[in-house]
Amino acid sequence: MTQPESLPRRLLALPMYLMLALTREGHRHAVQSKIHIRMPHYAVLATLAEFGSSSQQEIAERIGFDKSDVTKIINALEEQELLRRTTDEADRRRHSVTLTAKGRRQLDASDREIVASMRSFLRGLSSPEYQQLQQLLLKALQVHDPRFVSSQATQDIKVLT
Repeated sequence: MTQPESLPRRLLALPMYLMLALTREGHRHAVQSKIHIRMPHYAVLATLAEFGSSSQQEIAERIGFDKSDVTKIINALEEQELLRRTTDEADRRRHSVTLTAKGRRQLDASDREIVASMRSFLRGLSSPEYQQLQQLLLKALQVHDPRFVSSQATQDIKVLT
């Protein structure tokens, strides 16, 4: 068996290339670990758990997904009875989406599953380094998108640490 070739130093010096490589490896790890929920589905459930009943448009804007993609995700989650969609009485064209008890249980189970998977995937990092990575990613993203809250606000988030 031949030894893999080294990467060019120029690529190893580029954070963008490293982030893309980590994303690719993370996807591969998620598929191999057979996580029961996909990240887009998790994002919708987490949004409803934290912010309560919302319109499909509000969910799409909050998580930065295309509205048509959110509709497909909501259809799939509704089929599994993880959320409920009802017609908004004030505007019959809108739907209000609410997390069900089954959806909350699935989200709690998914939290544990995703944490275990992320810890395994990033096992090369110590706990402080894991938290530092999270903070650095948030800091880098925040200048481009204000939805990525400051590191101070994430200190209350214990789900993934």
